[in-house]
Amino acid sequence: MQETTVPTRVGPVRVRQTGRGGPVVLLVHGLLLDGRLWDGVVDALPEDVRVVVPDLPLGAHRQAVPDRSVLTPEHAAGALLDVLDGVDAPTAVLVGNDTGGALVQLAAAAAPERVAGLVLAGCDAFEHFPPPLLRPLPRVVRLPGAGRVLLRVFGVPRLLAEPGRLNLFTVRGFGRPLVADLLGPARTDPAVRADLTALIAAVRPDPLLAAVPALERLGVPAAVVWGRRDRVFPPRDAERLARVLGTEVTWLDDALTFVPWDRPDAVARAVRAVAGAAVA
Repeated sequence: MQETTVPTRVGPVRVRQTGRGGPVVLLVHGLLLDGRLWDGVVDALPEDVRVVVPDLPLGAHRQAVPDRSVLTPEHAAGALLDVLDGVDAPTAVLVGNDTGGALVQLAAAAAPERVAGLVLAGCDAFEHFPPPLLRPLPRVVRLPGAGRVLLRVFGVPRLLAEPGRLNLFTVRGFGRPLVADLLGPARTDPAVRADLTALIAAVRPDPLLAAVPALERLGVPAAVVWGRRDRVFPPRDAERLARVLGTEVTWLDDALTFVPWDRPDAVARAVRAVAGAAVA
């Protein structure tokens, strides 16, 4: 993949691109992750789809942002539009998972003319921002030392890295090397850790709820792909989003929260269908 750095309102963002011509597809990761979440999806997409994968400053970024005061979901969503500007893409199919799905919704509501299509693959929605399981997090993370504790918790292998009953987020597990690499910057750099806590502290449901009327008016091809057994993002939110977007839910029995990691093939099929309808 070709790599470049794009200036955005939340600071420089590394962007990888592949494919040529055809519709542009923007793949947006969530908290404590980077664009590697989408590697399986990228591999499953055809070359005639131009794929854009940013590494947003959502906690796994390598350098602290220049201005921490702009680390809010609204500004991070605006940064997606800056990325599109930076890669010369007037419109795109926006695809989001986890916190990235919330950012995609906010970006679509703020600039509907930039949206060719929408794919939500397990994400925050409506009043569940953060989701019920993590509802106390924006308050708790303000406590001294809370960021370090959070990183230790997510570093427990059975919680995120390894498959098993204690892993609430992914059927496959991310593997210990990837989890260590993702958590490493915030563990070792106090400024990156402060970025993470500032962003989490800024999460609240109001912006997502306010975005719903704009999403109802979008009128673009859309897909909702969700893990049927997801314990983080309520499955009923998938049904609500599908009604808002005028589509149906693709239910997956073998995926949890990080749908693009567990079932990249299913997400890629949804992206191909939406991208194809967008240019038809």
